[in-house]
Amino acid sequence: MSKLRPTPRPPGMAPEVEEIPMGIRRAASWSWRLVVIVAAGALLLWGLLQVTTIVIPLLIAILLASLLTPFVKVLTRYTFLGRGAASGIALLGLLLVIAGMSTLAGRQLIDQWDDIQTRAVQGFQALLTWSQDSFGIDTPMINSAIDEGLRQLQNYSGQLVSGAVTTAATLGNIGTGIVVALFSLFFLLSGGAGIWRWVVGLLPPAARVPTHEAFRRGWKALSAYMRTQILVAAVDATGIAIGMIALSLGSYAVPIWLLVFLFSFIPLVGAIVSGAIAMLLVLVLNGWVGALIMLAVVLAVQQIEGNVLQPFLMGKAVEIHPLGVFLGVAVGAMIAGIPGALFAIPLIAFVNATLLYVVGRDPSPELGEDKASAEHFAALTRRTPVTAGATAGTSASDAGTAHGLTRKPLTRAGSTSAEDAPTVDDERASEGASPSADPSAGSEGTSVDPATSADGSSSADGPTPADGPTPADAGSSTDGPTLPDGGDAPRPAGS
Repeated sequence: MSKLRPTPRPPGMAPEVEEIPMGIRRAASWSWRLVVIVAAGALLLWGLLQVTTIVIPLLIAILLASLLTPFVKVLTRYTFLGRGAASGIALLGLLLVIAGMSTLAGRQLIDQWDDIQTRAVQGFQALLTWSQDSFGIDTPMINSAIDEGLRQLQNYSGQLVSGAVTTAATLGNIGTGIVVALFSLFFLLSGGAGIWRWVVGLLPPAARVPTHEAFRRGWKALSAYMRTQILVAAVDATGIAIGMIALSLGSYAVPIWLLVFLFSFIPLVGAIVSGAIAMLLVLVLNGWVGALIMLAVVLAVQQIEGNVLQPFLMGKAVEIHPLGVFLGVAVGAMIAGIPGALFAIPLIAFVNATLLYVVGRDPSPELGEDKASAEHFAALTRRTPVTAGATAGTSASDAGTAHGLTRKPLTRAGSTSAEDAPTVDDERASEGASPSADPSAGSEGTSVDPATSADGSSSADGPTPADGPTPADAGSSTDGPTLPDGGDAPRPAGS
């Protein structure tokens, strides 16, 4: 890096120039670039938070697409269905599973609601009796506490009404989000590859293939995470449901299964909350002994999940340190609340695999290179359709040449190529500028024999063939103007 020097001055007036170390210069140049990147990222994040009604359903659709894409590929490969029909079947199957589980769980809760109320009252009475015997708390004190709670509830009735209005608006946003998620999921399944290629095509040509390959690694990590979470959630829910059946509470097994399954997608706290709900339900219905047994079941299921299922299923595809998981969930919850906590781990898994590929540590070397996409991006660089060469029976480069869309390759100074070689027309033009074949002859005023060419060969053998001179004979003077016998060759002006 050149150093700017001030204008020379007399020795007595020359100012002292303090030289800045190169390390500080580099740190300063990196610092302002990092500031710009962070500012742009913060602005983008702020914009996304303003449209969470669209962003959150879109993220949910992306996660579900990573889960259902293998199923769509199987349908298109082994059946006569096209991509759109297979995507529609996958989406319909997902909706049927969700609707079936929700209907079954809701029906069982409605059927057992009276029994739950009766047992809840009995459990509350037992709790009062236990508190009186253990801590000496009498019934009037408990009743006064309940009355105080009711008065506080009446005082905040206005806030409750406004909260109900907010809840109604939230439900409306949820309905909109469901519609957005379903439409986005269908189009991601049916044409996700085309959408991604269009996005990558907007990048500079040199960045297209590396970006695509890094994205493939991140997508594989995301798919592995989703498959693992689905399986782990199902195992957790099944284990706790079996515990409910063992405690003679089989009528509550399906609702508890669905509750534990859904809460398992919330990192760190989801399994704890769902296990606590199951334990409290058993406490109300079966007492302390049943609650302790359910607590043991919940702890055993969580230990199997954390020490066996997670390491075995995820493996190296989603290799995230527990500290990274904790910090990611905390930051996500701080920025976007519960949705931020939900999407933190999938985002970390995707970014981790992508960055590992960028720095040269490919997390999935078995993927290799996507040659079809590389050819597609190369065709975009040549500005020719992908199938132009294939339909005409020629290569893509030939197709681009036929349409006049290829660019002349650049060569270094001093190098020659077939395109840069002089042609016959070029040499004729140069001869027209200087008819003298020998530069020294033109400067000394010597005459040129019209019967003799510049290379010393005689033209008396006959005229040049009709096909025209070959490149080797391009320097012949027979193509120039005819001179009288013994005449001197005309000199260029000013010679």
